[in-house]
Amino acid sequence: MDAIRTAYSTAYYRMLLLVKSGRIGDVVSVDASCSSLREKTQNSIGSFFSWGPNALPVFQILGTDYANKQIISLFEDDNQQYDAFTKVTFVYPKAVASIKVGKGVKTEGELVISGTTGYVYVPAPWWKTDYFEIRREDPMQNKRYFYQLEGEGIRYEIVSFLKAIHQSRRVSYIQEDVSLAIVGVIEDFCKGNNSMKLKVNE
Repeated sequence: MDAIRTAYSTAYYRMLLLVKSGRIGDVVSVDASCSSLREKTQNSIGSFFSWGPNALPVFQILGTDYANKQIISLFEDDNQQYDAFTKVTFVYPKAVASIKVGKGVKTEGELVISGTTGYVYVPAPWWKTDYFEIRREDPMQNKRYFYQLEGEGIRYEIVSFLKAIHQSRRVSYIQEDVSLAIVGVIEDFCKGNNSMKLKVNE
């Protein structure tokens, strides 16, 4: 849900446009992190089911035709139902990307997009983007962008949904291939494809 709300953020959408327009040159790396340390309950779901859809910027910026990927997880239980931490790395022909998600491991929830002439920095929590920076080698050339985000993006979801109903057409900020790519990665996580388990205290 956070990934969907992110797509409706004016700041996030503007950031994507700037990156795709070449404002930081050719994108070479995309790194996104999300984590929380809320108390675990009997019905809690693991890190990747909670945060996995936040791979959204990787696919929206670099596309869905990655060459390969690797999923690395740390599970808290022997039956491997609850991952406390998962990292997914993607390799593209001319770029790399990673997402780190955790519900038993804490990390800075930032988004960094590295390019050949600069980089975009979105501070935590990046999935509620209302501010980001384009940074250069010369700090004097850095630029900050501020956008007011009303609520957490749910308002924009509702408005878009109503437009789709009234206009009898599909209105979406997330392309179908991106949605399918996210689902595909989650499916591979469930099946253990391209996966590695971290071993702790053995």
